[in-house]
Amino acid sequence: MSLRSNILIKGAHRLLLPGSLLLVFAVLLIRVGILADADFRVVRLVPFAVLLPGLVLSAVFRRSVIFFALLAVALSQTAASIIVPRLPAVSAHALMSAIAILLPLNLLVMAFLKERGIISPPGRRRLVAAAIEVVAIAVLCIPQLASAAQWLEGPYFPEKFSAWSRLPQPALLAFLLAAAALVGLLLRRYSAVDSGLLWALFASWIALASKSNARAAVFVSAAGGALIVALLETSYKMAYHDELTQLPSRRALNDALMKLPEAYTVAMVDVDHFKKFNDTYGHQAGDQALRLVASRLAHIAGGGRAYRYGGEEFAVLFPGKPPDEVVVYLDRMRRVIEQSRFVVRGKDRRKRKDGKSRIVAVKKETNVTVSIGVASSNGNHASPSEVLRVADSALYRAKTKGRNCTVTATGGKGPETARPSMRVIGVS
Repeated sequence: MSLRSNILIKGAHRLLLPGSLLLVFAVLLIRVGILADADFRVVRLVPFAVLLPGLVLSAVFRRSVIFFALLAVALSQTAASIIVPRLPAVSAHALMSAIAILLPLNLLVMAFLKERGIISPPGRRRLVAAAIEVVAIAVLCIPQLASAAQWLEGPYFPEKFSAWSRLPQPALLAFLLAAAALVGLLLRRYSAVDSGLLWALFASWIALASKSNARAAVFVSAAGGALIVALLETSYKMAYHDELTQLPSRRALNDALMKLPEAYTVAMVDVDHFKKFNDTYGHQAGDQALRLVASRLAHIAGGGRAYRYGGEEFAVLFPGKPPDEVVVYLDRMRRVIEQSRFVVRGKDRRKRKDGKSRIVAVKKETNVTVSIGVASSNGNHASPSEVLRVADSALYRAKTKGRNCTVTATGGKGPETARPSMRVIGVS
């Protein structure tokens, strides 16, 4: 498969999944006649049955961005389904126009907000901003002022360009702007939250353009569902992925160890002299070094998968592979890491004109090396913790051999042997 094909597939995956499946499901519900009767009370309650649990879950998981996105959708649905039917026609028209403009803009803003909590000072400021929007919309709905809100509808350009959308032109522009920005963000780098916001945007667009209240309710539910899926995906990633290195975390490693076949090989990888590196260049450079090592290990060949074990240590699992087969890939990766250069900020002592010295910050090109310890189950039904212990012993031997080398545990009856023999595979 060509590189262009891989890029296209990756881009399509980022844009289409999983949110498109929710919209397809919503369309199927409408096609088969389920939730198609607007007079059926359940239909009117379905959006709230989705949005309210979503608000509770996002608050419990402390995902403020998704919480406020769900709040925007919930407030819009409340206004459209409960308040609009009770307003005079002019005020109701102004309210729907305001919702159609503000909802996409609010969803777009959420993509650029950071997680700052809900009841924290930033969270309270966001709640105040939401309250201000509610008050502003309420003012526009005053019958004496509703006619002044006609600028929310346009038209500002020929209507033939916007008739297909069934939305006022300012609302259409707001949706197009938000959609273009979110698509750009997703193509640059995937984020479950941005994906949820994009599909919530599309579902909201269809809901607002729908002439049927039942269809609108179904698509608002799909919008809430997209955001809840993003919440679950983000929470899973936080639990099973390391934020710094983007590798699977220790918890994911523990789960993987329980699913290994009878024969497997484990490698423990440790960054050499990491404490000294941190003391010399600072913790920010140390994080940069860990990310570099992780990015290399993430692409290790031979069927291995890397995990962040803790600190400067990583673990690599090779299910169904004997050690003699994988040490070639591990030692090749050790050399790749050794040859990878990167720039850090360091300190240099320089002399001034008066003969005194001064410390100046400079950029330096440097590299890091790793030591690797390898052990296997040898098909002896040894526990994963025992195999890890032997791999750790092999790693310790690699460090005593001068570091920047690969050592594998060999001989004996397998990992359960108290002192398995060690073999040095590669040294630089």
